[in-house]
Amino acid sequence: LAETPCHWVSTVAELEELEEKLEGVPEFAVDLEQHGYRSFQGFGCLMQISTRTEDFLVDSIELRSHMHILNRSFTDPKIVKVLHGANSDIVWLQRDHGVYVVNMFDTGQAARVLEFPSFSLAYLLKFFCDVNADKK
Repeated sequence: LAETPCHWVSTVAELEELEEKLEGVPEFAVDLEQHGYRSFQGFGCLMQISTRTEDFLVDSIELRSHMHILNRSFTDPKIVKVLHGANSDIVWLQRDHGVYVVNMFDTGQAARVLEFPSFSLAYLLKFFCDVNADKK
């Protein structure tokens, strides 16, 4: 994990380059962060995308009016989008960024269906990957 390159995406050219990379993979993972301070609805401020070889942090405030560029890969049914506890993420993607998702796998929902003792991402990372996730 420590050797995986991480890229900051804050320009339209970088977002277009990311989109090209996403179109060439069979799956990628997505997570969103929302900012809600002094805001009734809040708004998406950061998108995290990981492929098997690279990680990307997307400044979705700076690129707010261009995030739709990602729709080619996000709506491609041949590419699996992996999220965890995606209920809010799907709403934020559509409402804040105009990005829609086709062919999604939610690891949180899978853990519930399989009746695991915990549904948290930290539990799943430890159980399947022997990774200790520490959000502190």
